[in-house]
Amino acid sequence: MIPKNYHFNFSIKSLALTCATISVLLAGCDGDSSSDDDDDGHTDTEIDTAGRLVLYDQDNTAIKVMDLDSEAVLDTFSLPGDSPRLYASPELRYAVVIQRSDDLVSFVDSGIYTEDHGDHLHEYANDPMMLSYSLSGNMPTHYTAHEDFAAVFFDALDDGMTSSVTLLTDESIGAGEAVTELALDNNMHGVAKLIEDKLFVTHRDPLITGTNLPAAVDRYSFDDGEFTFEHRYTEECPKLHGSAATDDFVTFGCGDGVLAIDLSDASYPATKLGNPDSLLEDNRIRSLYSHHEVAEFVGVAGDQFYVIDPSQPADPYRELSLPDGVSRSAQGFDGHGEVFYILGDDGKLYLFSVESDWGAIDPINVADEVGDDDISPAVTISRAEDKLFILNTNGQKIFEVDSTSGEILRTINLDFTATRLVWLGLTEHHDHNH
Repeated sequence: MIPKNYHFNFSIKSLALTCATISVLLAGCDGDSSSDDDDDGHTDTEIDTAGRLVLYDQDNTAIKVMDLDSEAVLDTFSLPGDSPRLYASPELRYAVVIQRSDDLVSFVDSGIYTEDHGDHLHEYANDPMMLSYSLSGNMPTHYTAHEDFAAVFFDALDDGMTSSVTLLTDESIGAGEAVTELALDNNMHGVAKLIEDKLFVTHRDPLITGTNLPAAVDRYSFDDGEFTFEHRYTEECPKLHGSAATDDFVTFGCGDGVLAIDLSDASYPATKLGNPDSLLEDNRIRSLYSHHEVAEFVGVAGDQFYVIDPSQPADPYRELSLPDGVSRSAQGFDGHGEVFYILGDDGKLYLFSVESDWGAIDPINVADEVGDDDISPAVTISRAEDKLFILNTNGQKIFEVDSTSGEILRTINLDFTATRLVWLGLTEHHDHNH
């Protein structure tokens, strides 16, 4: 949800740029398109597509955009520098390409998006393109998206530099500008999460030595593009790493448990959840996963997984088990929040049915076992269908998997070696919240 008092100063510019571009390809935004229904009745114009994959080709240091309907690579864009991490923009149109060691965030337009024409919605499938717009800042690292906004946290760990947060939307990316930025007092390996009109961002006391991890959380109000400091939580969160949010809570991983902030209470109180009793020595919850359709979170501590219910602080944890000797390669919720998946280094997909009280589904072989010199398998989810796309350990095969059953639906062979991938496309009912 966009904060009710926030005004998109760039919306007219963005629409003009978009219309100018589309006019070359599809006769513009004046209603003249290839759809007779759209021309005459101004009804919604829909495209039947499985979406597109954006992949990183490590052999040629390039980004490739693949159409999932034809399995054809639509375009290739050179990407000098370090191997990136790939993320989806909030409305799933753009790939957010983060090269931490190169101090760079780039953007690739998938070409698939929805435009609101006032009296109807119009879906487009255009050619992909690499945007000239980019972000530069010291060590961009954590990227989070919630509803319409995304936040990029710049760690700025070099001497004398300070961390900062940049907010983005799909509209701002298309217009070639950030929504706004927040400069912090010092540097840290931190994270920020914008939820409606509140920004929750990490704080590191400059007296902390021996680690660049923060140990507290600050809250800011966000109104008309401006941030106003509101509160620093006294509940400590040492070695803070990782965050996630639902409609009711925002959580942060701590060295001694999880910090949970109640979003349903107007005062936004925090509760500290101590570590679960079964947590192995030297483990800590350092990654958190959430889905807007699921009340609970999943916390990851090494190869231990915990379902976390902050509304039950007296007994918030339930452990999800992997077989002895299996380590995780990738994990997350599927597109509709029906399943939590864990891809093991044994090549098996471990599925837990959220709707069936987190019951385990029989594991399925979906990839090769990971060897010492292999590429770590990567997974991306379709937000339109119950599908996972799993990059095999050799980086040259993608398995399309039914996320509810683990069945392999097809294999896509690549003529290059990929190490990263992200799905972009249209969601059902135009629902882009995640």
